[in-house]
Amino acid sequence: MGRVTRRDVRVLTPDRVQDLVGPCSPCTYWQTVPHNGHRPDPDPLALLAEWVREVTDDWGPPGRIVYVDGAPIGHVLIAPARHVPRLAAFATGPSDPSTLMLVTVAVSDAPRDRGVRKSLVQAAAKDALRHKARSLDAIGARPAALGHHPCIPEVAALERAGFRVEREHPTYPRLRLDLRNALTLRDEAAEMLSRALARMPKVHPVPEAPHPDGATRARVSDEP
Repeated sequence: MGRVTRRDVRVLTPDRVQDLVGPCSPCTYWQTVPHNGHRPDPDPLALLAEWVREVTDDWGPPGRIVYVDGAPIGHVLIAPARHVPRLAAFATGPSDPSTLMLVTVAVSDAPRDRGVRKSLVQAAAKDALRHKARSLDAIGARPAALGHHPCIPEVAALERAGFRVEREHPTYPRLRLDLRNALTLRDEAAEMLSRALARMPKVHPVPEAPHPDGATRARVSDEP
């Protein structure tokens, strides 16, 4: 029999910052600004834990982590612009401190599941909708941004996730995901399916069947 893989998407809490993954974790790139070498680097885990606490107290949990069989394989960070100091270093940074930003999306070098990045962006979008946000912005890196920091998502990856350029720039444009359109399209698709099933005789929606052996079982948890 095939092995069943369990995938969980959990909220980011201060005690989970050690589970952040990817080539720049633990990393405080977005949580700090350059000091020209006149200030010692803080302990990244301690600074990240404090940042998560501050954002949570002010706005809510600033991200999600994907676990497969209990092991972290990816994460997404999301926060209002006022909690992302590094944005001040970008010409395309938002002027409104309340602008909701997808800070970064990171996946481990060898993820054991497909669609991890897409699941993370979807989780960030759902969190944004819970806060009644209309859009989600992100700073992206174009190929011309040679040697860009790995915590800056690539423009192409953001566009594949549904983002579109909001403010153009040759190296670091700001992109936006319109959450109102995403929600509308989802609702329209569900309504179309319901109407199609209603027109078919003796066909009714049935409860979701259990996943077959070897399939991935995904669960998004709202619990810390």
